Amino acid sequence: MKLTFLKPKRIFLLGIFSASIVLSPLSSLALKVEEVPNPRQVSGGWVTDMADILNADTKAQINQMIADLEAKNGTEMAVVTVPTTSPAPSPKNFATELFNHWGIGKEGQDNGVLFLISVGDRRVEIETGYGVEAILPDAKVGSIIDSQIIPRFKQGDFEGGTLAGTKALVVVLESDPDQIGTLPTAEVTTDNSNSGGLLPVVAGGGILGIIIGSVVYLLKRPQKMLIKPEGRTRKKQGNYSFLCADCQQPMEKVNSTVIEPHLNKQEKVAQNIGSVNFEGWKCIHCSQQTGKGFHLVAQESESPQFKKCPHCQELTVIRTETTIKEPTQYRSGKRLIVDDCHCCTYHNEMEEKIPRLPPPPPPPPLRTRRTRGSSGSSSSGHYYGGSYGGGGSFGGGGGSSGGGGSFGGGSSGGGGGGGSW
Repeated sequence: MKLTFLKPKRIFLLGIFSASIVLSPLSSLALKVEEVPNPRQVSGGWVTDMADILNADTKAQINQMIADLEAKNGTEMAVVTVPTTSPAPSPKNFATELFNHWGIGKEGQDNGVLFLISVGDRRVEIETGYGVEAILPDAKVGSIIDSQIIPRFKQGDFEGGTLAGTKALVVVLESDPDQIGTLPTAEVTTDNSNSGGLLPVVAGGGILGIIIGSVVYLLKRPQKMLIKPEGRTRKKQGNYSFLCADCQQPMEKVNSTVIEPHLNKQEKVAQNIGSVNFEGWKCIHCSQQTGKGFHLVAQESESPQFKKCPHCQELTVIRTETTIKEPTQYRSGKRLIVDDCHCCTYHNEMEEKIPRLPPPPPPPPLRTRRTRGSSGSSSSGHYYGGSYGGGGSFGGGGGSSGGGGSFGGGSSGGGGGGGSW
C-alpha cells in the first residue's frame, strides 16, 4: 500500500478551507442595520420579513393598515423581523440604530414607529419617535406588547401576534390625529361635557373626526353590568360599571377593608400577587340588611404568568420560564417551565421544546430600472434597491432612483418598550 504525504503548503490551505466551512454558518448569523432591506426602497411597502415568519396575506394586511395610517395623519411605521440582532449590544440598541438609520417618521415631526421582532433573541422591541410619545407613551407600548403580542408569540403564532400588535398600534395612532407630531405635555386637562367635547372634534376633522371620537369614547366608556345587591361574580379584568339588577341604579364601591374578612386564604393570596382583584359593590337604595350587604366581584388578570392551582382551585400559581438551550437554525432549543403555588406546596417543572429558527430568506433578485420610451433614451440598466439597505438617503431628498422612495427623515431618542417570549 502506497502512502501519500501532503506538503506543508497544501495542509495549510486545506486547514483554511475547512475552517471557513465550519465558521461560515456562525458568521452568517451576524446582522448589521445596514444589511436590513429598507421596505420603502425595495417595494414601497412598510414590512421587511428577514426571519420569514409572515405569509403574503399577513404582510399585505399590515402594509394596507400602515399605508392608511400614513395617508390619514402622516405617521410612518415599519414592521421588521430579523433572525438576530447580533453583534449589536442588545435588541433595543439595534432597534434604535435601525430607526435612526432609516429615518422613520417625518422630519421635524419625528412621528415614526418601529415594530421589531428578533426571532433569535426571542425579543420584541417597539421604538417610538418623540412626536408620538404624547399619544403612545412607553407604558401603553408595554401594555400592547404584554397583552397583544407576547401571549401569541409564546404559542408560536408569529403572524397572529404581529398582526394584533400592528392593529393595536394603528388604533392608538389613529385615535387622536391632533396629537401626532406634537411634544408631550406634563398635564392634560379634559372637559367631558357634551358641548365642549364636540367642538374640537368637529373643527379638527369634520364628520371623520366625529366618527373617530365616538369610537374612542365608546371604547373608553365603562361596560355596564347588572348584578344583584348580594352575591358573587367572576369576570375577566376590564372596565366595568355596575348597576343594581333590582332597581337599575348605579352601585357604589365599598372600602377594601370591608371585603377583606369575606375572602378565604386562597383569595387573599391571589389578591396579594395580583392575579385577581376583588371588589365589593353595594346598592345604597335596596341593599339587604342581612348577609354581607354587598356584591363581591372578582376580576381575573389575563396575564399568562398566573395559573390556577390544582389543589387550591384559585389563581395562586406563578409561572416562570427559563431558556435552557437557545435554538439556532440547525437545532431546536429547550426551556424550563416552573409552576409554584404561593398558597400551598404545589410545585411542578416541565421542559418544553423551542422550535428551530427559520433560515434567513435569500436576497431578492436585483431588478433593473425601466426608462420610458418617449424620452428617446435607452435603458441604462442601473439597479435600484441595492443589496440590503446600502445606499438610499433617508430624510429626504426627493427624486432619487430608489424603488419605492424612503422614510421621511424622523428620529428616535430611545422611547418605546420591549418584551421577551
